[in-house]
Amino acid sequence: MSTPTPQFLLMTVEMPGAEPSIDRAASELGVAVEDLDTAFGVVPIDPACSKFAVQVRADKVPTGTRPAGEHRGPWSNAKIEPFGPVRRPKR
Repeated sequence: MSTPTPQFLLMTVEMPGAEPSIDRAASELGVAVEDLDTAFGVVPIDPACSKFAVQVRADKVPTGTRPAGEHRGPWSNAKIEPFGPVRRPKR
């Protein structure tokens, strides 16, 4: 029997100061590194404001109350696909 693929939810997290990392994002969210989608990584949303996005396992999303701005979400993360057939560029 195969292990089901975990579902991930998109969260934003503020990481002011040092370089953002998956370890630091996990710490800020209060989850283990294994609970984050390391393939997705830490994606800059607004680096000037130290805001980044990560994907957290759906069953590990933090539910506790935190001060506004520390982390937000979960947000929708719809799969982006073409609206119609993919056209090749004209030569």
